[in-house]
Amino acid sequence: MLVQDVREAPAAFADALENDFLSAGAEMHQRMAADGDAETLRALGPAPVERQTQAFLQAARLAMKEDSDAWR
Repeated sequence: MLVQDVREAPAAFADALENDFLSAGAEMHQRMAADGDAETLRALGPAPVERQTQAFLQAARLAMKEDSDAWR
């Protein structure tokens, strides 16, 4: 299942979201160009999905720590 948020971004966040979108595209091109070059890929660090997963896990652990009964 795929969920896509199609809401209009609030004006206060529009520029930041656009910059994030552009930097994600640039990173994708860098990673594609570095295919097979382990050293360059290591220098790029974790991929976006891995970064998002780590951020989610960190937030989930914090939420569980704050209210452990809510997660049973």
